This record gives sequence, C-alpha cells and structure tokens, in this order.
Amino acid sequence: MMHIDATGLRATVQDRGRFDHLREGVPPSGPADPFAFAAAQALVGNEAGAAAIEIVGGPFAFRCDGPRIVAVTGRDVALRGRSVVPGWTAAFARPGETFTVVCGERSRFAYLAVSGGIATETILGSRSAYLPAGIGRPWRSGEALPLGAARVDADRAGLSTVGPDYDTGQIRAITGPHAQRFTDEADSLFFSSEFGVEPASDRMGSRLSGPRIVAREGEILTCGVVAGAVQIPSGGAPIVLLAEHQATGGYPVIATVITADLGLVAQRLPGERLRFVRVDRGLAVAALRDARSVLEAIA
Repeated sequence: MMHIDATGLRATVQDRGRFDHLREGVPPSGPADPFAFAAAQALVGNEAGAAAIEIVGGPFAFRCDGPRIVAVTGRDVALRGRSVVPGWTAAFARPGETFTVVCGERSRFAYLAVSGGIATETILGSRSAYLPAGIGRPWRSGEALPLGAARVDADRAGLSTVGPDYDTGQIRAITGPHAQRFTDEADSLFFSSEFGVEPASDRMGSRLSGPRIVAREGEILTCGVVAGAVQIPSGGAPIVLLAEHQATGGYPVIATVITADLGLVAQRLPGERLRFVRVDRGLAVAALRDARSVLEAIA
C-alpha cells in the first residue's frame, strides 16, 4: 500500500486513458502531459499501461509499506526524501520512508510513478479519473492506495532522463483539418501571432487569448476530435484540446498540435505565452519517434 500524508491542491490516478468509449461520448482522460507520464513509468520499470498519480499544486507526501522505486516527472518538480532527488530521476523508497513531491512555481502537472503501479479499480477499462462524470475522485490525506506487485531492483535508483524544454513557447502544429474554413490571412495570422494562456484553461483544453482568428461563415458537421486539435469558436479565441476533450466538436479546427508537443501546451501556466510553428506530417511523425526513442533508452 501507499499511504498519503499530503495531497497538494489535487491528486488523481491516471493511466493512458479509456479510448474505447469515445463512441459513447466518454472523454479519454489520462495524463495531461503524456510524455512526462510515460517517462515516470519507464523510470520505475512499469509497463506503459500502468497507472500513476497526477499532482496539481503540491506538495504531495507519501510512504510505501514495502520497498519501491519511485520517480516524479513534469515541469519544475523534485522528490524530497532523505535528500532531494531531481525530477526525472528514479529513487529507492525504503519501507515507511516519507517522500514529498515538490512542485515549483512553474509546475502545473506532476506525475508520480511507483514500481508496480497504482492498483485502484478499473472503470470502463481504465483507472483514469474523469472528475466531471464522477469517475474516480481526488485523493485525500490519510488515505491509502493499493499498489501492484513489483520486482524492486535497487540498482534503478539514480536512473534518469532529460525532460523536454518546458520553457519554450514554440508549439509545433500541422495544418487543418478544416483549413478550407479559413482565409489565407487568418491562417497566416494564426501561425505568426503570440497567444496567452487564459486562467480558464483546464484538463479539457488550454484557452488562449490574442488576435481574433475568424473562420468563414457557415456551419460544419460535428466531427470527432483529438487531443491537440485547435478549435476556433465564433469569438475567435483558440482552444487547444487536451486529455479530457469532448468526443466530438462543431467548431472548425485550424491546426492540430503534434503529439510530441501536447505536454508543452498542457504545462503552460495562465499568463504565459506561446506561438504555433507550422510543420508537416513527416516532421510530426519523426518527433514522435524521437520521443519514443527517449523512453526506450531508459533501461
């Protein structure tokens, strides 16, 4: 078991998400920053489908009944036990030893992985919390979470990898799929302007302020949407869809953030700026391949 001594603002269990129920209108949920989540799992030796804890506004303090390998990833994070372990680095947790996930001023989402994974019950095939529908819930201080069985290799302690450059404001995106709904001038304005992240941003999407992007008049058929889709509502303020995006949408999509950069959008704090950089499909695939290579290189 893992005992929780402090939770910060919010702590939920997430795995890769429940994509099998999009047809029923259930958002996939899962981690807002997929690469940080996957890196945490790799560092402790978990399978990709294991569950971890997504932390917003730490500190998050915990202890495990037995020996475990633990790691925290995300933007501006660290793990404090007997000493401070940098983010993106595995640590050995002795039975009963207290560790605290420390979230810095620039942290938005942090991911705590424990060898064996979090073994809460599955709902609709996933352990991911989706709070608006009452699937899962935030965890409270004093509660305990079940852990899966794990072979603990103490030699993994100190294993590390390098996280992405979260401070960059350059977000790569491919054009479309509704490019025909925008004039060349609107398209050029979108890809040449700076946008600010609004306080109303959440796990459903990052809401942006900046120049008004206008779509051509006329309705579009409601269609399926994916994380990274940049919707343009009638008011002209872009919304970048994230982990808890709706299954379908009726706003035109001017661009789609590439998978490798989804975490860079999710981790931007309200008031921070970003700019979209147009790339083609080939570069998007290559960037995803590079990100997977980083994960595979973690022994």
